Amino acid sequence: MAEQTKDQVKKNLETLLGGGVTQAQLNEWKEKYGEVSVVKVTVSATKELTGYFKKPTRDIMAYCINAANNEKVYEAREFLVTNTFIGGDKEITTDYDASLAAQISLWRSINFLKAEVTKY
Repeated sequence: MAEQTKDQVKKNLETLLGGGVTQAQLNEWKEKYGEVSVVKVTVSATKELTGYFKKPTRDIMAYCINAANNEKVYEAREFLVTNTFIGGDKEITTDYDASLAAQISLWRSINFLKAEVTKY
């Protein structure tokens, strides 16, 4: 693979990704948050929304788990999307159908480790 010139690197960093975000901005978020999830929702044949979400903090996860345990799964997922959104198409958090799709995708992406309890 050929090395890129400084101009090519600059152009790549300025290239717009989904949601009007640049590669440079995405790199900054990765540096700041450690992990960034990108959710793309196809709204119609001509419209796709892209949202960028940081990894949920302990407090966000605590709220989500408590809400889900109290049979408020929708509220838990909505809270997750609202409180981890860092950029992209804001409509992905406000449009009902798009937000619901984003909520489900983001909720499923959480890595819940398998655990086993044995009582004696």
